[in-house]
Amino acid sequence: EDDLFAVQDKTNRYLRLREFLHEQSTESDLIVMTLPMPRKNIVSAPVYMAWLESLSRGMPPFLFVRGNQSSVLTFYS
Repeated sequence: EDDLFAVQDKTNRYLRLREFLHEQSTESDLIVMTLPMPRKNIVSAPVYMAWLESLSRGMPPFLFVRGNQSSVLTFYS
């Protein structure tokens, strides 16, 4: 619980995002969203997982994606 208070502003931001997703995407077949990345040593793993759970619980199937800032071209011959 102390961890949540330490990042309360960020937690509130995720709760507002959840409200927006619920308003806009409850009828979707799939929701694709960029995976929010936590800052190391600032956000604990349980708090981060709680954020992800709060975003996706009770929603249509959710796909979190993350890249490494590199463009990739896949070519099959």
